[in-house]
Amino acid sequence: MNYVEWLRVRNLLKIVAIVLVVLVVLAVILRISVSRYMSPEAWVAHMTHDPGTRVANTVLPDGTKRTIIDDSTERTHVIIDDHGYAGKHIVVTEPSSRAHSDHSHINVGSIRVVETNHGDTTTTVIDTNGSVPMMYYMAIADVVALIVATILAAPLAREIDGHLEIALTRPCSRLRFALGVLAADVAGIVAASVLTVIAFYVCQLLFESARLDFSGINARAIAMGVMMPLAWYAMLCAATTWINRSYGAVLGFAWPVAILVGVLTLVHPVNVLALFVHDIAWVISRLDPLTYVSFAAPNDDGTLDYASSNFGLRFLVEVLFFVVYGALAIVKWQRVEA
Repeated sequence: MNYVEWLRVRNLLKIVAIVLVVLVVLAVILRISVSRYMSPEAWVAHMTHDPGTRVANTVLPDGTKRTIIDDSTERTHVIIDDHGYAGKHIVVTEPSSRAHSDHSHINVGSIRVVETNHGDTTTTVIDTNGSVPMMYYMAIADVVALIVATILAAPLAREIDGHLEIALTRPCSRLRFALGVLAADVAGIVAASVLTVIAFYVCQLLFESARLDFSGINARAIAMGVMMPLAWYAMLCAATTWINRSYGAVLGFAWPVAILVGVLTLVHPVNVLALFVHDIAWVISRLDPLTYVSFAAPNDDGTLDYASSNFGLRFLVEVLFFVVYGALAIVKWQRVEA
């Protein structure tokens, strides 16, 4: 009875897969084009062309391959410890005037950079192949999942549209049919997230041996990253089922309205009108699942406090949204005869 919806999900996942394959191919092209710049070996080869540079290669007792580069002209000393799959530990000591970064601590994916100043000398420590927080992958996967959820979020409205006044659904009950349709779409949204994570993991493997971090805030990101697109889908599904004659407009304006409401909640109440707009937007935003996406709250010193983010409450709200909005869609579906 849900064959059409499964076909719709399959066709959409095909498009998602094609887009992701194109991105992987572009990543392969990028990897090939920058390959000569991305290895310490290439870096060493480049520095050896500088006059006065000495390069020494040794093997430490634990098997670590160490490369030491001394450039007396530029007063630069580099130590590269190659730990194989565990990554590389690079220590660069150079004059502060030649330092390449204005930040003391940088984390980009699996690369960690710590820079310290000692008078006119700067020491930069680079560790590669660290664990990559899973929340980065989920942030990208959620973008794709939300797009897929928006496209799929009118299954019952499509069934109503253009049907006769009375539609025979025996031996399948209307409730069973609706649950089957929603289950097909939920499976499609989750599958889109999984495909996105796999594709971007493959892209990262082209540049390094990535290890994923599922602990702490990353576990929260996975849970919220799965639940939030489903709650968004259920909200749009309820809206399109109740406004079934204009479900295309509902889907088309869903994102602009959500963004506008979010912006209006930021309006500073400088006068009565601004206060009124702010309060109305704030109330409406409480019905939007996107409002409750949060993993941590900032402390007074600017650091993140994971304990005070009320993640459990926010996640529970997302679950309630999915159940309540889904129930509203089914209630309306059972009230119509087509």
